[in-house]
Amino acid sequence: MSMLNGGLDHKLELHILELKLRVTNIKKDAIGSYTHALIKIALLPHSCPKFFSFTETKGGYTVIVEDNLYSELPKGESIDVADPIWRVLTVSAGALGSHKLTGISKIVKTVISPLADNNISVLIISTYQSDYVLVKDFDLQTAIKCLSCNFKIFMETPSGLESIEVSIGDRMEGMLKKNDISDHRPIKHPLTCLHNRFHISSVDMQMVQTLMPIILDFMFYSSSKPKLAEGYEIFFHLSIVEGDITLVLDNESLSRFPSGSLHTSNSDECWRMLRIGDSPLGFEECGIVAQVSEPIADADISTYYICTFLFDHQMIPEGEISHALEILDSLKVS
Repeated sequence: MSMLNGGLDHKLELHILELKLRVTNIKKDAIGSYTHALIKIALLPHSCPKFFSFTETKGGYTVIVEDNLYSELPKGESIDVADPIWRVLTVSAGALGSHKLTGISKIVKTVISPLADNNISVLIISTYQSDYVLVKDFDLQTAIKCLSCNFKIFMETPSGLESIEVSIGDRMEGMLKKNDISDHRPIKHPLTCLHNRFHISSVDMQMVQTLMPIILDFMFYSSSKPKLAEGYEIFFHLSIVEGDITLVLDNESLSRFPSGSLHTSNSDECWRMLRIGDSPLGFEECGIVAQVSEPIADADISTYYICTFLFDHQMIPEGEISHALEILDSLKVS
């Protein structure tokens, strides 16, 4: 995908999903008050969320949900909400072809970097099947301008996909803001490498009800589990996007599932996780994802990325973690 300096390749398609999302954080000690609502939204047999993301970290439970389902969540001091509405961008699978990199590494130069150059903050949710870039609703038009240099852009509507035409002037405006990233951006936030070994997996929808007791245990009852050893942190991720289900689990958690019940890209492949930030990152700063993903992509290392309400999380293949840390450490601001 080398379209940064050339003409538009119409095989490269960016889709703006019809979805409008809310990004929330439920405090650790309050999850019991939200269990019923979350099960109703995402896990009952008739539940059909178009986009649902649930991530537990040491800082709480990040829940990303469609705006029309947000009303199901109890309001109060136990839940924080980010800027009201977020939109979802994704690169069509066919446009990526047989690219050897996986996760966001394959879209860094055409999506992540241009958005950072145009001062657009993003949230990234990588799944087993795809990668989703969330931008604030009021940044969407600017995002369209700067990404139109690299993509044919389509808007999802109730009647199907509609092409968005961008004028040459707007396209040129987006190109003018492009950074020369031959020198990588300095990394401004601390990086913590967790000792956990993670797996990125998927589960068939018809298996969900069979696995429900295990999934519910991970979602709502982690407080009853033994305290983790130093260097390990709790991290559990579940996403459901248009019927595709992703689970991010560490080794111990994976062992709880029956053999063969989950799909992984490689049964022997483990991922290590870097937590970005040691205090809440907020939603106003731009370029955090670009800082840590550009040098990794340039080194031909795959990376998955999951943003939460407080911190960002970058997953790197275990065999590449030492090399990746060496690269990132050299870019840290002292």
